[in-house]
Amino acid sequence: MKTYRSWSSYLRERFGERVHKLCLDLGAGCPHREGLSRGGCIFCDERGGGSGAALAGIPLEEQIKSGAAAIRARYKAQALILYFQSYSATNLPLDRLAEEVEKAIRLTERHARIVGLAFGTRPDLLPEDALDYFDDLAGEGLDVWVEIGVQSLSEESLRWLRRGHDVSCVEEAVKRCRDRKFFLCAHLIAGIPGEDDLQLARSAAALASWGVCAFKFHPLYVLRGTALEEEYRAGRFAPLTLDEYAEIVASAIASLPEGAIIQRLTADAKPPRLVAPLWVADKARAVARIERRLLALSES
Repeated sequence: MKTYRSWSSYLRERFGERVHKLCLDLGAGCPHREGLSRGGCIFCDERGGGSGAALAGIPLEEQIKSGAAAIRARYKAQALILYFQSYSATNLPLDRLAEEVEKAIRLTERHARIVGLAFGTRPDLLPEDALDYFDDLAGEGLDVWVEIGVQSLSEESLRWLRRGHDVSCVEEAVKRCRDRKFFLCAHLIAGIPGEDDLQLARSAAALASWGVCAFKFHPLYVLRGTALEEEYRAGRFAPLTLDEYAEIVASAIASLPEGAIIQRLTADAKPPRLVAPLWVADKARAVARIERRLLALSES
């Protein structure tokens, strides 16, 4: 039913086999959570968008060993992209980040073949030396992805989300990356209060015009222990329904140029960590609903 360029199909085209991401937690932290009185983004919990492995004291070697085994067993994938996901990978000093990346590569090569690396970060946390380092890694024959948490290109939305940066920061960061050897993926959120149904499409189209080639879409969902949970419990925030989300995301994908890669259509969270909306816990149902809406748009 797919009417878009999915991440899995892109990887199979590029590498000729199934490739899977192995998510790793270096315990990098995020200065926006740690150093500001406003306490970070409204939606972020203590795991910083990742697995929580570092908080649980799980060493990198064990994360890799168990993660690679689980991927082989469930997905039959022998090739991996190491995804330094939690918090902001570029929050580490560059020498420490390079040391951890090299260690992760060595440890992973005992279990699987590495075809790429991915780094999660923020638009205001991309120093030039980090960009040079990612370029160097890409020059060594690995696909390197920098995944930037953009969330929205609405100034009002960024303030409401407590992002701590503005739209010009996003534009500058993306354009500084444009002529590099690595690839860019942008994370965008639907369902931010005050946005109309086409804001996600406008954000995605603008980012694509600046040089972003892949996207991850998420609804604004409520995790336990976040500032957003307080808003939700107080009745000041209402999440999107699945039908509303499918309509908004399908419109955003339709706005993108041909060839844009969709790395993710929705979020991946379950109770008790997930508070609302509960449809987020059924990812397969959400993906099917979005794909049906995309099909309807393509046929109209």
